[in-house]
Amino acid sequence: MRSHFVTAGVPLVILLGCGSGGAGSAPTGDPGGGAGHPAAGVGGAPSTGGTQSVAGAPSAGGTQSAGGMQSAGGMQSAAGMQSGGAAGGQSAGGANAGAGGGTSSAGSGGSSVGGSGSGGSAGKGSSGAAGTSAGGAGGASAVYQPCPASSAPCKILPFGDSITYGVGDEGNGGYRGPLFASIAAAAQKATFTGSLSNGPSTVAGQPFPKNNEGHSGWGISRVNPNSGGNVGITTVIPTPAFSSASGGVPNIILLHIGTNDQGSFTAAQMTSDLSGLVDKLTTNAPNALLVVAQIIPLGYGNNSVINSYNQALPAIVQERVATGKHIALVDMNTGFSASTMLGSDKVHPNTAGYTFMAGRWYAAIKDLLPK
Repeated sequence: MRSHFVTAGVPLVILLGCGSGGAGSAPTGDPGGGAGHPAAGVGGAPSTGGTQSVAGAPSAGGTQSAGGMQSAGGMQSAAGMQSGGAAGGQSAGGANAGAGGGTSSAGSGGSSVGGSGSGGSAGKGSSGAAGTSAGGAGGASAVYQPCPASSAPCKILPFGDSITYGVGDEGNGGYRGPLFASIAAAAQKATFTGSLSNGPSTVAGQPFPKNNEGHSGWGISRVNPNSGGNVGITTVIPTPAFSSASGGVPNIILLHIGTNDQGSFTAAQMTSDLSGLVDKLTTNAPNALLVVAQIIPLGYGNNSVINSYNQALPAIVQERVATGKHIALVDMNTGFSASTMLGSDKVHPNTAGYTFMAGRWYAAIKDLLPK
């Protein structure tokens, strides 16, 4: 079984850095205690811009697959296959379906799997953040779904540093507040997990799940000047991040990390560290969707390390997608205005910046969340 990934926001081929910035690290915030996991029943406007799959053809709306890459066998389509013969159809904004049966992803980055080959049954396309693609000749379709099929809420782990914790906008829980509001507005069911807790008591008239795994000052897997001697968020996997007291193993993981590393380490070191973290996450939560973010810019310096790090992330993701891992890539950098979306410290987002991030996260996962 083979997975594919998508990016939310802008075409992957033009995701390279934007904004100003450079070396520096995020100040620490205040950790919190554990909390319960109230579920949402809402949603909101997704971010602007299209999404695209790595293994597919250009999507409708001007989006484009990463580097024009094709899936297994050099064939196009989200299902990874396309046989000759009858012409394949197109789903809305998605990749070309294989003759008689390949499946295609939607423009918002949907994932699907299905049989391909002439005479195969029609595959089922769905819009979503990521998923599997596979199938034999004439096979039936199926869709990767990390969230519970029952009425239980989808468990989302916000994972990272102080930006995940929401420093600078703690009253709204950083991006978690507007993300929960979007989920609630769509009458979808989701909750946040993690060993830390902060944020408002209610959002959109519903109890807000305050849990998160946003460790202020921490990097990926090295000690940095702001980490207090901690070697990084890799140390909280699987415990306490996946422990029952934190909400258990999540269905979706939202990863934004690297801001505290970029002031002390090279992009190559950060890339290597992130590769190890991604492997640890997918090993300990093999059925979860891991959404990896290209991180936001800083408001000072030239952001050269951040830009180089972000440029390396698509390859890290694609290498693991090729082995069947469930991973998606979201571009948080392109379109993020350092001059208007960062607070006075020029590191942490203000309310507008966190709202921007929430929109990108929601666009990547909205079609996977249950109602």
